Amino acid sequence: MSLTPRLGLSYILPQQAQKHVSANESFRRLDALVQPVVKSAMVTAQPLSPAEGDAYIIPTGASGADWSGMAANSIAAFQDGDWIELAPRTGWRLYVEALAAARVFDGSSWIAEGTAGGDAEFAKVGVNTTADAANKLAVKSDAALFNHDDVTPGTGDMRVVINKSATAKTASAVFQNNASGRAEFGLTGSDDFSLKVSADGAAWTSALVVKPDARVGINTLSPAALLHLHLDGGDVSSALSSGQELLIDSEADGVSFAGVVANASATKRMVFNGTKSRGTLAAPAACASGDYTFSLIGNAFDGAAAQSTAGIEFVVDGAVSGGVAPQRIVFGTGAAASRTERMRITSAGDVGIGVSGPSAKLHVDGAVRVKSYAKAALPSASSTGAGAIIYVSDEAGGAVIAFSDGTSWRRVTDRAIVS
Repeated sequence: MSLTPRLGLSYILPQQAQKHVSANESFRRLDALVQPVVKSAMVTAQPLSPAEGDAYIIPTGASGADWSGMAANSIAAFQDGDWIELAPRTGWRLYVEALAAARVFDGSSWIAEGTAGGDAEFAKVGVNTTADAANKLAVKSDAALFNHDDVTPGTGDMRVVINKSATAKTASAVFQNNASGRAEFGLTGSDDFSLKVSADGAAWTSALVVKPDARVGINTLSPAALLHLHLDGGDVSSALSSGQELLIDSEADGVSFAGVVANASATKRMVFNGTKSRGTLAAPAACASGDYTFSLIGNAFDGAAAQSTAGIEFVVDGAVSGGVAPQRIVFGTGAAASRTERMRITSAGDVGIGVSGPSAKLHVDGAVRVKSYAKAALPSASSTGAGAIIYVSDEAGGAVIAFSDGTSWRRVTDRAIVS
């Protein structure tokens, strides 16, 4: 045997001529392999002006007069004006200057120090960047993939767990723009799941909160129902909707609302409830006469703006006291920018059509038309009920208004039975 088995150093044999040649060759190999440092593992083109002692890991596809003939993953060292090739053995370790990291040869490739041979534990890990005391795991990449384990194999699931030590602590994911926070979701200072947003990275607003009992709050930290939307002056504005706090729109179809109740009780039903008070949410005060409590408005777009030309409005129409809050219902229509009241039902049950202060159960400002009947087609006077009014078009004495006395239809002109 003329070479050492591990590093390939030349033995000096008895009666060997020019022993210094073998010794110097071994010294050169030792200089390249003891405390080995290479410039890079990614340079494919043989450097034109290397410095004495420079070394590289030869990558696949290397080119150059000397490098093209060297095996991938071998070490090319520039010594005494020439490139020499050193074939690595499993377990060899070196330092790569370009990566500022150590690499170990696993028999087929150079891998990160510590990943060979099984489990490893690190104080910090940086992937393409430097980890620090606050960010012990740091990754600089266009994308990151967490895939299910199909090697062991695993369960087929993939779950990322973020754990905190106490309720008042935070376990969350933060999204930034140029290192300035814009959104955060998770358990932030409580056990409520929340979504926070910020325009500047300094002032944050809780946009959505989900309580542990499944209550959901939008713009409120304390939802009082399964879904609680709190409006505090913010609005959504456009040509179709100006100054609205809540907007639901659609281009593909109409917008519909459905409430489905399946219950044997006759009182269980869909309730659309609107409540108005004065004061504040924390300290509500009684309404006053003239306060609007609820509105249903229909808007029609005229090509430039939405015109509110039809609506139903609920208005307090009397003094409010404990247990008493009278309201009227007002129906309005129109053709231009505003509505005109057409009908109202007062809290006393009086109906006014074209009258703002009805003085009877039905008070009409204008002509009233009842249905016209031929004598042969008169409805039953008893079924219709006493007091009903109709118009008889072919009565013997001429067309006439008739009323039911509960038994017969009688002419209003002389109370005679229609004939």
